[in-house]
Amino acid sequence: MILSLIFAVIGLVLTGLQATFIYLEQDTLCFNDGCEIADSLTRVPPLYFNIVGFVFFLIICFGLLRARKGSDLWRRFVGLLLLAALAAEAVLVSFQLFITQALCYYCLILFALIALANFFLGIKQIFRGIVIFSAVMIGFASLDFKTGARSTGSLDRGTISRLSVDNSERQLYLFFSSSCKYCEHIIGQLQEENSCNLNFNPIEPIDSFIFEGATRKSSYRPEINKEYLRILGIEEIPVLLVKEPGMWKTLLGGQAISEYLDLNCTNNLKDEQTSDISIKQSNAYSLPPSSQKDGCSYDQDCEDPANGTSAVQ
Repeated sequence: MILSLIFAVIGLVLTGLQATFIYLEQDTLCFNDGCEIADSLTRVPPLYFNIVGFVFFLIICFGLLRARKGSDLWRRFVGLLLLAALAAEAVLVSFQLFITQALCYYCLILFALIALANFFLGIKQIFRGIVIFSAVMIGFASLDFKTGARSTGSLDRGTISRLSVDNSERQLYLFFSSSCKYCEHIIGQLQEENSCNLNFNPIEPIDSFIFEGATRKSSYRPEINKEYLRILGIEEIPVLLVKEPGMWKTLLGGQAISEYLDLNCTNNLKDEQTSDISIKQSNAYSLPPSSQKDGCSYDQDCEDPANGTSAVQ
């Protein structure tokens, strides 16, 4: 039991330091990019997560001290809390393995501390922990998260600017970067003429974004957009996600997007026959290969030096 107490104290110190660093806006105890990716896809801010963790480890420390003095009630209560924490960690680990596919080392350290605290509470606690952890992992492994990726709830948090033209249910999400010349061409085309509701979702932080009539949001999280595309298996931009009632479409590359905008987002008479455009329905995210290079890789700049004033900086 003394070893469980030691691991709980370590967890108490780590979560306390992490919460303090976040509150003071200092460098945190994140050792890789997995922390930022995990944080970007959760509803609860990291500060609150660590405060809850600090309170949890504080209760565990107090309970173990009471249990060492002979309190069977506190021993059972601490065992129950540690099992609940192990189940929660199983969810977080599964989330990183099957959804983000990027491990958060800080999260894994906390998971190890909770697992070891359970381990040194006896054989029964070990057996129960293994059963709970395995059940959660098996449950996650049996799910298809690419279908769930269609929700626009997280995408709205990655939107830097929004243009509402009408009350139509159709929403367009444009994924772009400031170093992509094909993205600039699409944005330029939209500035010339557009009749669609637009959401601009950059995959990187942008200092300045100017689009006439669009409303700039006070905050946005570009890492959400990059991770969203990665889940769909898309490695190039620009990408246009079209949300319509009962239907999702994903267009990849400047040419396909430009043709779609010409047919659907201009004030001219629109051609209803759009089957020639490279469009995939939402129930299958694999996109057809483009006949020519008209997109930019995430990690490679392809700026057009001949381009004039940019809306994106």
